Amino acid sequence: MAQATVDRIENDTAVLILHGASSKTFMIPAVLLPKGCREGDIVTLTLERDPAGTQRERERIAQQIERLKKG
Repeated sequence: MAQATVDRIENDTAVLILHGASSKTFMIPAVLLPKGCREGDIVTLTLERDPAGTQRERERIAQQIERLKKG
């Protein structure tokens, strides 16, 4: 699991600094931070693949393309 430091929160956006060799900075909506999280806190990041969600989106987009082709 990756970790990041909450560098700052501006308006509705949190700026995080990824730990490790790259120290990349990235932004996420502040509402995605854990409750009570504030500047200087360290958070653990977890990403999961969602095959079912991917399939639903592919089907939705395919339907839109078909509707556009029929014009």
